[in-house]
Parts: sequence; C-alpha cells; structure tokens
Amino acid sequence: MRFTLPAERVLEAMTLSGERWRRMVEMARLGTLGQSGLPLIRLSARLGLEPPRTERGALVLFGTADKVRATLLIDDLPERTHGRVTVLPDAWRAAFGPCEDMIGGVARLADGAQAAVIDLAIGVAERRAPPARADRQDSAHLLVRTGRAELEAVRVASLSGIRAIAQSQPEAGPRMLLLLGGAGEALAVDEVVGLAPEGRIERLGEARMLVTPSGRYRLLEPDATAPVAMEGARILLTAPAGEARTRLRDLVRSMGHRVSLADDPRAARLVGGRFDILLFDLDAYDAGADRGMPTRARRIGVSSAALATLPPGFEAVVPAQDPVALVAALLQTPARAA
Repeated sequence: MRFTLPAERVLEAMTLSGERWRRMVEMARLGTLGQSGLPLIRLSARLGLEPPRTERGALVLFGTADKVRATLLIDDLPERTHGRVTVLPDAWRAAFGPCEDMIGGVARLADGAQAAVIDLAIGVAERRAPPARADRQDSAHLLVRTGRAELEAVRVASLSGIRAIAQSQPEAGPRMLLLLGGAGEALAVDEVVGLAPEGRIERLGEARMLVTPSGRYRLLEPDATAPVAMEGARILLTAPAGEARTRLRDLVRSMGHRVSLADDPRAARLVGGRFDILLFDLDAYDAGADRGMPTRARRIGVSSAALATLPPGFEAVVPAQDPVALVAALLQTPARAA
C-alpha cells in the first residue's frame, strides 16, 4: 500500500543518508527533534509497520501557515505527484488496523495507483511558554478567609498542596490546609473563596499587599516561600480554541507551569510522552478519544457536567467553572493521591 501526505502541510522535505539518517532514527526513538522541542515521528512506526533496514530517507517539516508543527521521518524518498482524493469508505477502515485514525481518505494517483492519505493530528498549536516568574504581577493568587473581616491572599505559585481539614462539626464549613513549598510551612484557613483579580505586589510597612482594581489583600505566605511541587511541569492542554481555553492556559501558566496547546484529541498520542500532565476538555471531546495516550503522564479532565465516575485513565475531573478545584488537582501528586 502506498501513502501520501497533503502537499499543503509539507513545508520542506530534506533527503538524509548515512550518519545523518542514523542520528535522526535515534532522535525519533526519543520523540523529539534535538533541542528544538518539536515532535519527531517516524512514520512507519506510527503506522504500526516494522521500520525497514535502510540507510537513507527523508525528514519532512510538517505544519500550517508556514509554521512547523511537527517533523516526520520517512523511510523512503518522497516524490511530488497529483491525484484525486475521496473519502475513505467506512468498510475499508478495519483494513488499516492500528493506524485507521490517521487515514483521512484515498487518493487516485496519476498512474492509476491508489494511496492512503495520511491525516496527521499534529495538534500542538502553540509553542510552550517559559514558566511564569514568582514575582510576575499577573501571578495567580487565591483569596482566603482566616477569621479576619478582610479577605487575604496566597500566591498559587508558593503552594505545594491543598488539603481539607477534618472537623468534628462539618456544618462549620470546609477548612483547608495550604502547604507552602519553599518554606516547609502550612496555613490553616477557614475557606478558599476563589481566585483573586489580577494585581501587583506592594509593601505597606512590614506587610506585603496584593493590590487589584477591586481592593487590597494582605499576603499570607513568607517572602522566602518558593514553588517546589510540580515546578516547571510540562502540560498539554487539549481544548478547542477560544476564550475558555485561553483562561485555562493563563491560569496554568500563572502557576509557573509550561503549557502547550492542542485542538485535536489525537495529538497526545503523538507527543503526549513529552508532557507530565495532559489536561483534557471533556465537554468538547469524548473521554475515549484519549485511547493510546502515554500512561506516564497524569490525566486531568475539565467538565461542566458532574460525572458519576472517573473516566478510565483519568486521575481527576474538575468542574469547568471552578479554578480552585483545578489548582488543587494540579498541585496533587500521585503519591498524595494514593
């Protein structure tokens, strides 16, 4: 069977041989093109085929709008041709076995032969940003109650965990214990109210204040507190482009994590091994769409509907409109979850 790639997604194809080819093969086993951070996919392996023993092939830069999104290693020298593409009949899909999700159609080539059209879910739509610095003005803060009349603030990036405190009188409300990473301390609060508005940090005498358009809030954590848990986590956020995804991205970045975006649920199967956490929009995509994702990465779902049980393979599902629940889920570690 012959395979084709849509020409509009191929930005460049480079012939490789000898030592250069062998280096690329080794990089493909690791899944990344050197230090570029771009996913490197050996097409034969991704199609479920036994890679042939060859000393030459091609590196294909694959992407859209003149931006490289992924790189493909092909065990042959590609050639440009023309053909007429038709939708793949459903009855044919089973014939492609483990790679059926990658076949988008069938092309009738100029020489009369047929070729399967590969619809590669490159998915990652934005290069990850560097972690937010601890002193950035837009770093996320939680507003909490501690028995005072005024709300107070805690910087999210200073936390290593959030735990509920068992109480003898549950009607008193859920008290929470905020674990501070760098200082090795903890704060008991009566309530975590929610996220604070964006603001800046100022000093007022000996106190540090979060100054926002809606008010000023005293900061509770010590100056020396620094994030330690999940520091610099690599997170792949899979959700449709839009305002909701932007809010999620900004929140996760403000915690100090590195975030990449994807709008195709199949993207994690190609590059998910490069990430520590897979954050998945369950309103937009069925939980089963993550079949084949790497098991090493933690999976957290976001959903506006209450789910009776966790989808298989997911560590947690948080309400879409509850940023505090998302903060707590991202801070949770597998050891604590057990």
